[in-house]
Amino acid sequence: MERSMELTSTQKKIIDAAIKIFSEKGFEGSTTSEIAQVAGVAEGTIFRHFGTKKGILQKILLQAVVNFQRPEVLVSLAKLIEEGDDQFWIQIINEQLGSVQQQLPLLKLLFYEAQFHSEVQEIMVEKVARSILDLISEPIVKRQSSGEFRSFDPNLMVFSLIASIWGYLVWKQIAPDQEKLDEEQALAQVLDIWLHGVVNPQDS
Repeated sequence: MERSMELTSTQKKIIDAAIKIFSEKGFEGSTTSEIAQVAGVAEGTIFRHFGTKKGILQKILLQAVVNFQRPEVLVSLAKLIEEGDDQFWIQIINEQLGSVQQQLPLLKLLFYEAQFHSEVQEIMVEKVARSILDLISEPIVKRQSSGEFRSFDPNLMVFSLIASIWGYLVWKQIAPDQEKLDEEQALAQVLDIWLHGVVNPQDS
């Protein structure tokens, strides 16, 4: 799958509409006529650009590979983990939270459809998840070698960190009225829990 593939403005409208519809109804429950209506194009335009509905999903996968192999927020996070400059974690993530939240519908779609399409699952694992694991586990291993981090499995540590941030963002979307902290306080606690656990230091 090629990494560089520019979208025309029409293709981008169709892709954005497809992500919205697929996220709401699933791939099988969606139709090209619905996608065309949301995109504001004729249904024939979809077939001309993508061939089939499956062609749209494949194009979405290609864009996911481009978007998630080295996203700026993860590069910044990996750098901060390596340097151990924990006081700036919140600032960096907070600055880029908007772009992360914009990707949530795409991530939701891909994780869901990976259950039913083997090619989605394969690309999610090999092209997206693997690149994230490699990027963030490297500085974790360095800090383990220096004795700063405990000797947990690096991949599990990456999963737990990403899952914590992802979980917070999803919770914020589905239950905004339940969030008692402002965004910066909430992220500070999420990252503090990941770094130091929940046990009170005076009791350990």
